[in-house]
Amino acid sequence: MRESYTFEADSDIRALGVSRERAWALTALAMMGLAVTLVHRQALAALAVTVSTSLGISDVAYGVLSSAFASAYLVGSVPGARFMQMLGPRVGLASTLVLTSIAIALHGMVTSYWALFALRICLGLAVAPAFACATHVVHRVLPFKDRARGIGLLYMGNSLGSAVCPPLAVTLASTFDWRIAFLGVAIVGILWVPMWIVATFTGPARSRLDKFSLPPPPLHRKKLPSLSEINRLKLSIANPAVFRGGFVVAAAAPVTTVMLLWGTKYLVSDHGLTQAQTGYYLWLPALCFGSGSMLFGEMRARTARSRAHTRPPRGLMLIATVLTVLMAAVPLAHGPVLCVVIASIAMGGAGGLYTLATSDMLAFAPRGSVPATTGLTTLTQSLVYIIVSPIIGKLVELSGSYRWVMVGAGLWVLPGCLFWLAHASLPTKPRKQSPVSDKV
Repeated sequence: MRESYTFEADSDIRALGVSRERAWALTALAMMGLAVTLVHRQALAALAVTVSTSLGISDVAYGVLSSAFASAYLVGSVPGARFMQMLGPRVGLASTLVLTSIAIALHGMVTSYWALFALRICLGLAVAPAFACATHVVHRVLPFKDRARGIGLLYMGNSLGSAVCPPLAVTLASTFDWRIAFLGVAIVGILWVPMWIVATFTGPARSRLDKFSLPPPPLHRKKLPSLSEINRLKLSIANPAVFRGGFVVAAAAPVTTVMLLWGTKYLVSDHGLTQAQTGYYLWLPALCFGSGSMLFGEMRARTARSRAHTRPPRGLMLIATVLTVLMAAVPLAHGPVLCVVIASIAMGGAGGLYTLATSDMLAFAPRGSVPATTGLTTLTQSLVYIIVSPIIGKLVELSGSYRWVMVGAGLWVLPGCLFWLAHASLPTKPRKQSPVSDKV
């Protein structure tokens, strides 16, 4: 995989079609959209104890539900990226939020495990294009030097959604019922759609976020065919930054799986809290994930040079790796407060890993391959979720605690991140850009 990069024209030197303020406003709205999809995704995790008791769901069966969602997310990632490429992020992101809102509202009407299983698949398919849409917004409206910040802001949106969901869902369930809680989080998504329509369906943002097509080739050259989705996938897979980035995503995914999908069950099982009390704790790991994303994104942006002279952020990646490995130390702490604090620091490191890996991938990705590149990231994360969730359920049933789950998730970070550091140290050289390129 020692391949050279294809560097393209740096978008810092050309007009982006919208003002800097407008570009960041659109990025912030895309971040809010991602936050809403995380509220939808995390609602079941926040209410896991009540829903499991009501429907008679075991830990292993709950793990299978998580795998079902991740499987649908995986299956929908590449078609979802293609869907976004056809419609553009303007229509694609709005459509995604409408579909996820409907799917999560229907969660409150289930009466059996298998009905919930089917709805988790529907939700996974609906939410799959969300990150690709939001990333494409960043890639279209922000110049290269600001994109690491933009990616960090998107991950902050994931964090905010995960942080808001537990107290919101638990409060609604305590005040009314768990079924009403699902309807309440669905309404949050519906409220976001009009704001996105007002911001993107008029003015220069509309043309900037509309369907993208390749520019015509020069008249003196032979006309080349447009890239198909298969060719974009090949281009993404062959990109050395995407190759090594997949290892980082796979390394960090178990840490986020434990805290985001199993956090409620962990606090109830190992620390004797009630489900209502878990909402006062679980906002912190999610918020630290987003804070780590923004912090490392900002540091990356400050060290980034022009696109043609950018270098992999090896030093920042090493710091984020050390922080994430701290997840293995959670069982050494006593009491829910200290355990959650240590896990939150690890989540901050995981947020940094995601941001650094993603910005490294997109630094060398032509605009036409951005959906495919982010789709591959989604695919990798989903594969890990599919495998890890049932294993977590089985380990908990066998051991009666989450001790070994925490240790395993923390130590799992090392191999993938060390590979990234070694691979990013290999020498690379730019190669001549193709006459007809996908402009940045």
